[in-house]
Amino acid sequence: MKEDDCLDAALTAEGISQAKEARDSSQCSQAACNLQLLLSSPLSRCIDTADLVFPHRSPPKRIILEELREINGLLLNGKRREKSALEELYPHWDFSGVSNEEDVDWTADELESDESVVARGLRALDLIWEREETEIAVIAHGGFFRKLFSSPSIRNNNVARFSNCECKALKLGRKDGVYDVEQVG
Repeated sequence: MKEDDCLDAALTAEGISQAKEARDSSQCSQAACNLQLLLSSPLSRCIDTADLVFPHRSPPKRIILEELREINGLLLNGKRREKSALEELYPHWDFSGVSNEEDVDWTADELESDESVVARGLRALDLIWEREETEIAVIAHGGFFRKLFSSPSIRNNNVARFSNCECKALKLGRKDGVYDVEQVG
């Protein structure tokens, strides 16, 4: 990540290639068939990945959630652009999940704590749980997923670590306020 450390680093040529390969994979192709909603981190490389893997013909709804962003702090490639700049670049996305114009969560002095990342991830799961859609693709960052899915806040966790631009099918459940995340494909 240090190699491309610039504000809201763009998707690299390798990332574009990985996204196209993912789009053509059976796991992503199958997921795209029934997809009702696409949720993404507000960082450009995630939005671009989402658009490449799931072209504009589907899903019908595309929403940006601040909670899905990369671990905050230290590296500029984890800092997002201003909300209005993102809205101009990606007019086909709904940015209602981004509350501030400026990136108030990113700090140059320290990396976000694991506890903060997990709390943000749990808020994202709460938002997903409350939705009426049941077939949802989430485009986020490996570091974010690693912290969230290795947390004791997730029960029955069998989710293997994510590789770059990897599609996985997960089943989300909740009992007594605790989430179960099961990898099913």
